[in-house]
Amino acid sequence: MLNLSLNGNWKFIADSDSKFTFAEINSRFESNNLNEMSIPNNWQICGLNNFSGTVWFKRSFKIQSQNKENNLSVIKFNGVDYFTDVWLNGQYLGHHEGYFQEFYFNVSKCIAFNKTNDLIVRVNSPKEEPEKVWPLKKQLIKGIFNHHDCRPGAWSYEFGQDQNTGGIWNDVDLIIDEKIYIENTKITSYLSENLKTAKLNVVINYLSNIDEPQKTIVRFSTSKKQKNKNKFEQEVLINPGKNKLNFVFEIKDPILWWSWDLGQPYLYDLEIEIKKFTSFSKNFAIRKIHLDNENRFYLNDKELFLRGTNIIPTQFLSELNSDRIEKIVGLIKEANINIVRVHAHVNRKELYDEFDKMGILLWQDFSLQWTYDESEKFASNAVAQIKEMVEQLYNHPSIAFWCCHNEPGEQIKTLDKFLYDAVQSVDQSRIIRLASNYEEHPYDGWYWGNLEHFAAVPMGPLVTEFGAQALPNKKSIEKFIPKSKLFPPDFNHWKYHDFQPDTNFNIAKIKIGKNIDDFIENSQNYQSELLWKAIHFYRRKKNKGITGIFQFMFIDCWPSITWSVVDYYFEKKKGFYTIQDSYAPILLSINLRQDQYFQNSKLNFDIYIVNDLYTEIKNSHIDILIDDTKIGKIENINIEPNSTYFVNFEKINVQIPNSFSKGEYELKFQLKSKSKIISQNIYGITIVNL
Repeated sequence: MLNLSLNGNWKFIADSDSKFTFAEINSRFESNNLNEMSIPNNWQICGLNNFSGTVWFKRSFKIQSQNKENNLSVIKFNGVDYFTDVWLNGQYLGHHEGYFQEFYFNVSKCIAFNKTNDLIVRVNSPKEEPEKVWPLKKQLIKGIFNHHDCRPGAWSYEFGQDQNTGGIWNDVDLIIDEKIYIENTKITSYLSENLKTAKLNVVINYLSNIDEPQKTIVRFSTSKKQKNKNKFEQEVLINPGKNKLNFVFEIKDPILWWSWDLGQPYLYDLEIEIKKFTSFSKNFAIRKIHLDNENRFYLNDKELFLRGTNIIPTQFLSELNSDRIEKIVGLIKEANINIVRVHAHVNRKELYDEFDKMGILLWQDFSLQWTYDESEKFASNAVAQIKEMVEQLYNHPSIAFWCCHNEPGEQIKTLDKFLYDAVQSVDQSRIIRLASNYEEHPYDGWYWGNLEHFAAVPMGPLVTEFGAQALPNKKSIEKFIPKSKLFPPDFNHWKYHDFQPDTNFNIAKIKIGKNIDDFIENSQNYQSELLWKAIHFYRRKKNKGITGIFQFMFIDCWPSITWSVVDYYFEKKKGFYTIQDSYAPILLSINLRQDQYFQNSKLNFDIYIVNDLYTEIKNSHIDILIDDTKIGKIENINIEPNSTYFVNFEKINVQIPNSFSKGEYELKFQLKSKSKIISQNIYGITIVNL
C-alpha cells in the first residue's frame, strides 16, 4: 500500500461571492503569479483575515508507479470546513458538507500514473445572514465555531461571525492499494458480570475493486508487547465494492481501562491481517460504563463522582498540534479533573487519543450551540452528521457520554429527540443525553443572584456548567489588548475579546481598582471564590443529590477574557489552583459558620471529608492552627472508601486561646495522615473584644 501525503503548498484563489465556475477557475489556475497556502490550515491564520465565502485550492502531484493496472486509489480528506467540492484531472468527484468528518473519494478511474495530476478543491465557509438566519435560525452545523460567547466577537450581530474557521484544516492523503481500502473499523466490547471475560465485536467496513468474491482468512491478535496475548482467526468472503465484515470473539482475563483516579487506562493494540489483501492495527480498550436512575456514574461497576470541566481547546483546529494537546491534557490532569466536556463541537483525533492515553473521561457534545433552523431539511442533515460523529469517534474509550445539543431551549422537545434516536441507532454502549440545557447550568453569581446561592446546591444531580469570567494575567492580556485600550479599559475593544461588562460590574460587582493590576487581582479573586464555594458545596452533597459537576471553562480557545482558568498562552489564573485543590480526590471541606469571634470563644464549624477513592484512610486527624500556632486537634478519623465523612459543629469543641488579642488572623484546617497533609482549608477570621 502507498500512502502519499498531499499536504504542502497549494495554490489558492479567494472567491468571496462564490461566482466562479470550475471552468473559469481552472483557467485562472494556469497563472504563475498565484498565492500559495500551506495545507493543512484554517485560512484565517494564513492571512485571509475575516474572510467568509469560497476559496479554491489546487495541488498538482505526480505518482511514479510500475503497476498501473487494477489499482484502488482514494483521496482522503481528514477535515475540511465547511462545504467541499472536489475535481481530479477535470473530473468532478463529489460534494461534502460538514467541518469535522473524515471523507474520501474513489479516484481509481481518473488518477494518472507517471504524469501530473491536478487536484482542485472548492471550500465554501459562508457567513450566515445576521438577524434573519444567524443567530436563532442557523443552518451551518459548526457549534461554537460560528456562534458562542468565547469566540471572536462574542454575541455581537456585527462581529459574532468574525474570523471564519473555513479551510482545509486537516491532512489530505492519497492512498493506493491493489485490492482493498479499509474505511473504518468499529470495535465494541461487552464485559461479563464478573468482569472476567470480554466479548469483542469487530466490524470492518471496506471498499474492494476485485471482480468477484474471494475467500480469505482474517487473523486478529493483540500486540506482542502486551500481556495476555489473544489470537483469533476466521475464514471470510471478500466481496466487490462497499461491504462489511463482522466478527465476535472472546478475551479472557481482560485488562480494563480506568480513569486515572481509579486505576490505569490500559489500551489494547489489535493487529488485523486480511490475508492476501492488507494488514493494519487499531487501538481499543475494554471498559463498562453505566448511569443509574439517580444519575450516579459507574465505570467498570465502580461508582465515580465526576469532577469535570468544559473545554474548547482552540478556535482553529489546524493550530492544535501535539505539543498544545499534551500541555492542555496534562494541565487538566494536574487540576485533578477526571472528566471533560468537549463543549458543543467535535475536535481532532489526536486530542481524543491523548485523553484515552491519560485516563480522562469525556462528555462529547455534538456541534449544535443554541438554536437552529426548524426545517425538515436541517433536521435530516443534523441526524446524518451526528451519526457520522459517533461512527468517527466510536473507538475512543475515554468517551462516556454523547450529548445531542448545548442549550437548545425548546428544540430539546423537537429536533433533539431525532438526534437522540439517531445516536442510539449506532451506539448502545454509551450514555446518551438529549441536551445540556439551561436547567443544568447554575450561573449563580454571574448571570443572576450571588455566589452564596451555591449553598442551596442548585440544578443537580449532574451540573454541566458553572463559573465566572476572570481576566488573564498581565503579561498575557498585554499581548492582545493594546496599551492605549488596556487601562482605563476600552470596553468596546474588550467586548470583542468576550469580556462581559454588565455581569462583571452589576452582578459580580467586581471593582476595577486604580490600575490594571488591581483589576486583574479583583477579577481573579472573584472567580476563585465562586469556584471554591460552588465546588465545596456540591462535593459535600456527593451522591446525596449531586453526582457530578463540570466547571466552565478550562482554557481560552483564542486570546480572550472568558470563564477559563488557564489563558490562551497557558498562564494559570488563580482559579486553576482553586480547582486543583477543590477537585482533589480526597477533600477536606470545612463549613466555617462564622468568621468573627470574641476572645476565648469556641470555633463554630462543621467538618466534611469527601473521599472519591476506593482507599480507606485510617487514623487520620485534623490540625487546627491560627496563623502558625496549633490550637486544636481532632483525632481518630477513619474515612471509608468512596464516602463522605461529616461531623456536626455541636460535636466539636475547639477554643480560641486567650493569647490571641483582637485583630485579623489566618485560620487553617489541615487533614493529615501519617504526618502528611492530604487536604487543607484556609480562612480569614477576626477576633474582637466583647
